[in-house]
Amino acid sequence: MTTSIPGPPGTFRFSRSTQAWTWSEQLYTTFGFAPGDVVPTRELVLSHQHSEDRGTVQQVLDDTLETGRPHCVWHRLVDAQGSTRQVVTLCAGDFAGDGTLVGVSGFLVDLTEPVRRTTAREVDEALELMAQSRPAIEQAKGALMVTYGLDADEAFLLLRRYSQQVNVKVRDVARAVVESLPDRDLPHVSRAVWDALAAGLSGPVADVQESTGT
Repeated sequence: MTTSIPGPPGTFRFSRSTQAWTWSEQLYTTFGFAPGDVVPTRELVLSHQHSEDRGTVQQVLDDTLETGRPHCVWHRLVDAQGSTRQVVTLCAGDFAGDGTLVGVSGFLVDLTEPVRRTTAREVDEALELMAQSRPAIEQAKGALMVTYGLDADEAFLLLRRYSQQVNVKVRDVARAVVESLPDRDLPHVSRAVWDALAAGLSGPVADVQESTGT
């Protein structure tokens, strides 16, 4: 498996004496600009934050600018092209020898690609697991439909209820049912539980979600 490594961090510095921000070339790139396209400011930084994260970033930035306290925050920014990036920003105050806060410096790491690859891998794994589980679930539903005279949705609901009763995932319950099919009956030790849960079903079951992760 290939490990996705984030690119080099973008760095920044704010001078309290000149009120000027300095960005590295990489930071301009992360925000979707070329060096010199824009003048870095606090307002520019905040304008490119995702609407749900802007308040948090503003609070962190203002506190560091005022006190120099270090902060680390995971947030989303929207670059000049409109793409949303997942980033981590670390910042802290710069102090003179006498303890005076003279500025703030820090760096920002773009984790968009590692997050995307991780998410894609998790989705692929979930789809593979679903593909492996679905045949057993369908067979188990069929067995329960015949045994208790249920429709497909009711049979899946019965699987879910039994899963919750014994605290076992639906896919594993389904496999146990399928393995009992050669004997043409549900596992003897659990039959009473199945019968009791099936007796509690009445009428059509609406909005049943076929989730194999229960």
